[in-house]
Amino acid sequence: MQRYFVDTVLQENEIYTDLNVDTHHIFNVMRMSIGDKIEVVDKNKDVFIVNIIEDTPFKIEVISTLQSVESNIKVSVYTPFLKGDKLDFMLQKSTELGAEHFYFYDADRSVVKLDEKKKQKRKTRFEKIVTEASEQSKRNTIPTIEFLGKLKSIDFTQYDNVFIGYEDVRLQENKKFATALNRTDTHIAIIFGPEGGFTESEVTSHNNFTIVQLGKRILRAETAPLYMLSVIDSFYN
Repeated sequence: MQRYFVDTVLQENEIYTDLNVDTHHIFNVMRMSIGDKIEVVDKNKDVFIVNIIEDTPFKIEVISTLQSVESNIKVSVYTPFLKGDKLDFMLQKSTELGAEHFYFYDADRSVVKLDEKKKQKRKTRFEKIVTEASEQSKRNTIPTIEFLGKLKSIDFTQYDNVFIGYEDVRLQENKKFATALNRTDTHIAIIFGPEGGFTESEVTSHNNFTIVQLGKRILRAETAPLYMLSVIDSFYN
């Protein structure tokens, strides 16, 4: 059953008209009609099965409530801008794997540099990608997108643990990611570098960073988040 998000609070057995929902997708892409059912996530992130009772104006009747599939573990992904369409893939798959927030920071070795106008254009596209991925994977939430400055200027104190994937045998504190997770953590940040990697000053910029290895192979910048999110999901769920 197709899922959509609305910015209205819904209640069972109530009828709603003219919700802010993609009716073009419902009727022209999915080819649905009056009498068909869809899933709708409301403003409170509750999920409902609703029945389409009119197309113009769009009108639905709320039938029942569905159980949430969201994890209690909230994961924020910190990444720089990458070349080409690598971020499109990363955002889509990371959303499917449960990422809660995406923060884009200005890495020292970033190849891609964007002005404010280009950032806003990217943000619009990124928000469309995570919305569609949330609908497809039946998430109860749509991940947020935010642009930040340099890594050293970001406040990470709100997290239970902050993991930074960095492969350097000179750093004795390197540990395997899977063994660094703690079952008492509920709010986690994972940080990744650009194609050229981190500078050492970035890795040591915060004393609450946990430096971890991501397996025996070298992962691409757009693949590393998927690895870490998969390990987190397996560990906690």
